[in-house]
Amino acid sequence: MRICIIIVGTRGDVQPFLAIAQRLQQDGHRVRLATHAVYRDFVMSHGVEFYPLGGDPKELAAYMVKTGGHLIPTKIETLTKDVPRNKEMIKEIVHSTWPAVSAPTRTEAAQVYRVSRSRRKPLSQTRLLRTHPRRRASRRAAAHHVSTAVVPTMAFPHPLANMPYTDELKKTNYLSYKMVDLLMWQGTEGLINDFRTKVLKLRKIRNGDGGRDLLLDLHIPHAFMWSPELVPKPADWGDLYDVIGTVTLNGGSNSSYTPSSELETFLGRDGGPIFVGFGSMVLADPLATTKMIVEAAQQAGVRVLIQSSWSDMAGDLDIPDNVFFIGNCPHDWLMPRVCAVVHHGGAGTTAAGLLAGKPTFIVPFFGDQPFWGHAVVKAGVGVKPCPIAQLTTEKLREAFVGLMDPALRARALNLRDVMRREDGAGEAVRSFYRHLPTQEMFCDLDHERIATRWSVRDRLKLCDRCASS
Repeated sequence: MRICIIIVGTRGDVQPFLAIAQRLQQDGHRVRLATHAVYRDFVMSHGVEFYPLGGDPKELAAYMVKTGGHLIPTKIETLTKDVPRNKEMIKEIVHSTWPAVSAPTRTEAAQVYRVSRSRRKPLSQTRLLRTHPRRRASRRAAAHHVSTAVVPTMAFPHPLANMPYTDELKKTNYLSYKMVDLLMWQGTEGLINDFRTKVLKLRKIRNGDGGRDLLLDLHIPHAFMWSPELVPKPADWGDLYDVIGTVTLNGGSNSSYTPSSELETFLGRDGGPIFVGFGSMVLADPLATTKMIVEAAQQAGVRVLIQSSWSDMAGDLDIPDNVFFIGNCPHDWLMPRVCAVVHHGGAGTTAAGLLAGKPTFIVPFFGDQPFWGHAVVKAGVGVKPCPIAQLTTEKLREAFVGLMDPALRARALNLRDVMRREDGAGEAVRSFYRHLPTQEMFCDLDHERIATRWSVRDRLKLCDRCASS
């Protein structure tokens, strides 16, 4: 098969899908990974075909941080300046998905757009795997089989609902998915229908069609990439929804990493420092955050290793000996060498810390990050999370002290052993095969051949032989 994996997000979102792509390639499939252009070298260095999507992940993250993940911004400046730009970027992403799944190469994208306007357009027999906690381009599920990242449950609320996480089963949790989906559909309905009619040649989704529930109504399978030991599969999810375990990229990116002698020395002292890093999150005031970290570390009597990514956190500050700064460094190399981790709670970063057996303190910014903050506490491997907007020196000092608890470390090591035995990438592929609608993949005129084209005029799936006759 020809398979396209579409990813919108950070490097941590991309990495596990590289592992899945490699597994699919081992089975003989042609796999293309479509994501932001900044990840081109990262994807291709792992032997996976790349195709660029629109959008800037840094700009997307900055928008989410500025709005706090709220669907309806409350600041006038955000409404007048940021929202229009964000909608334009979503349009860029959505419209780049069609050539991503249909253009043989990047240079032939324009040709695909031209052909798609004809009465009979070529359609490669492509299966899509997609990830992102927001719905965005998933409305084209009527044209392809697409998986998104949220399914209603009473176990926990929608990640964008800004509701508290508890251990209780609540109907309000279930209803939060309906409400968020409705708000998101109202905000993107025009954009999606424009894409459907002009690019996919599908009719508009009209009032009464249930656009917000399209994926559920079409019974689209989902696979969730987390350890069932960390978050068990909710009891109200049916057979369409799998929790496949932690997906790791074998070899990761640590084999080529060479640390400086200063970094090795800092890591090698006193059982390792506490890692502090906020990944792709854009800090409103990086220097103020750094001062907070340094003061909390001094008060708690611990050493910290601060990783700067998209925010310059060092500046011209006078840094004490118990604090060390690094830039980009592979988590699979770094985290086994620290004693605990403090981060934003991205799914990939959370998994990396737990796979290294490290006690965790999550400082969520938006989205599903509070979910992971609650999950690590419930599993007994983390301290109570604190949103970035509420973080203070005192709260950070308390977290640093809490992370040193030997019982917390012992439970983190036990969870590590369980997660390392999981074969997330393999289970992802098996889930994909299990749910594959093979009966829909054959030619409507020759049932022994795979369909490779779609006839708009005749509304038939056709193999190459029937399409050319």
